[in-house]
Amino acid sequence: MKILVPTDFSDNANNALTFAKHLAKSQGDTQITLLFAFYAVYDFASNAAQIVDSIESDAKKAMKKAVELALDEGLKIDYQIVQGTVSTAVTSKAFREDYDLIIMGTQGASGIQKALFGSNTGHVIKESQVPVIAVPSEAKWENISRMVVGTELDQSENKYYQKLIGITKKMGFHYEFIHVDTERNKETQANFNSLESYLSANSQKIQFTTKIVQANSVLSGIEETLHDKLDAMVVMFYKKKTFFEYLFDESDSVKMSYHTHLPLLVIK
Repeated sequence: MKILVPTDFSDNANNALTFAKHLAKSQGDTQITLLFAFYAVYDFASNAAQIVDSIESDAKKAMKKAVELALDEGLKIDYQIVQGTVSTAVTSKAFREDYDLIIMGTQGASGIQKALFGSNTGHVIKESQVPVIAVPSEAKWENISRMVVGTELDQSENKYYQKLIGITKKMGFHYEFIHVDTERNKETQANFNSLESYLSANSQKIQFTTKIVQANSVLSGIEETLHDKLDAMVVMFYKKKTFFEYLFDESDSVKMSYHTHLPLLVIK
């Protein structure tokens, strides 16, 4: 597995690197790449080279320190420093060099929409061709014991289930597949039975449970499920008319306080 970890050397970014280290240890034979991207704004052309040299010199010192610590833990890790916007640098490198996963911190704002969208992490999530884990500063790897997976109970999601399990199976977490039923649909349980059969036949014996949440809206159902939880990584699929779309719909963003203390894995 190849994991790309953008960093700005903040505590938030370092926490994302901690997540990447734990994941790498659970997977085995994993390469981590730290990426620092910067966009220099020059007031005076004559100072351009000096500004760039200073930024790159400071970044290289911080990178080397982080790499040395990871190597001492027995991990495979390298780093790269580039000029450019964070979202473009991250998404293009991840796609061009066949990375399996991007792990990066959020800005820790008061709501998930505010924390992600409009931030570098939000742009990466929207533009990336590979899965992304967004890690809030409050999230702790050692607290996580389960993956809470939002599902629309649509057969087209089968490819996402396979990608999810491929990335996360070796983490050893329990999977909880939830569906928010806003219409009291009589077919919901039958569709869940089909999902259970599919997972049992194709998921190599993962431990999972399924849950139907009755709610007036998808947003309130998610809030109810995750209220005061500390032990979950939330999983959502980035496709039209899914939990993800509901979650980041601007018209609902004011209503949605969500829980930025939980890491979010977005499967593309």
